[in-house]
Amino acid sequence: MMKRTVATLLASTAVSAGLLSVTPATADAAPHAGAKCARTQANDFHRGKGSADLVCAHVGSGGYRWVRVTKVDPVRRSTGERCTGQYSTAVTKKNKALVCLSGRWRTSP
Repeated sequence: MMKRTVATLLASTAVSAGLLSVTPATADAAPHAGAKCARTQANDFHRGKGSADLVCAHVGSGGYRWVRVTKVDPVRRSTGERCTGQYSTAVTKKNKALVCLSGRWRTSP
């Protein structure tokens, strides 16, 4: 904890003195299929450009990536609700993706 505090103090001092510059991330860095995403974004749903539906998923040794999903239920669903298999993916009110498994909407592992 102490190292992090010292590092933060040094970095902020360097920025204030003009020795370092900080460039904010651009707002147009929208997810696209194959792009990396963070573990904290797992199961997040995103409607990409051209209405491409994307979900942040763990892809083994590749880490977390935005992957395309198809047949998204147009109705917001909740975990545990019944599903018929007509749609392979649904989205919760909190914008998390669900998959239809054994007749129920479930979060992906």
